[in-house]
Amino acid sequence: MKIRKYKNIKRSRNFGFSLIEILVVMTMMAVLMGIVATKMSTNTQKGYVKATRLMIKKLQMAGESFNSDMGYYPKSLDALVNDNGDPNWLGPYAGKKEIKDAWHNEFSISTPGQDGEEFSITSYGKDKSPGGSKFDKDINSWELN
Repeated sequence: MKIRKYKNIKRSRNFGFSLIEILVVMTMMAVLMGIVATKMSTNTQKGYVKATRLMIKKLQMAGESFNSDMGYYPKSLDALVNDNGDPNWLGPYAGKKEIKDAWHNEFSISTPGQDGEEFSITSYGKDKSPGGSKFDKDINSWELN
């Protein structure tokens, strides 16, 4: 039996990827991750807006309960959480976390309210200041009904 020697066979020196190929793939991955991160951030902000709208509706119901017990609407959101010593107060009507919007800012309340409401609740949105557009836009109770 003869054993062949393969000394003359040239081996390929292309064992891995070139630097250019690696850079192209890394660039493509970075672009895709940027697109995904932007989309996730937008979806998160949309979720915050929806959650804040629900919180405002819940606070409106709490204000109505407060009114039915006390005979007047709350002058502050703190009145929904803390007992003021009045014997008619049957609260708390809301939790401390419930008087803040999804961006962890306190809601603004006004009595009398806007557009015929007895009291109004406003979230100033992501930017924490009146006005704005997109996610910085104010969310007002009188616009939800």
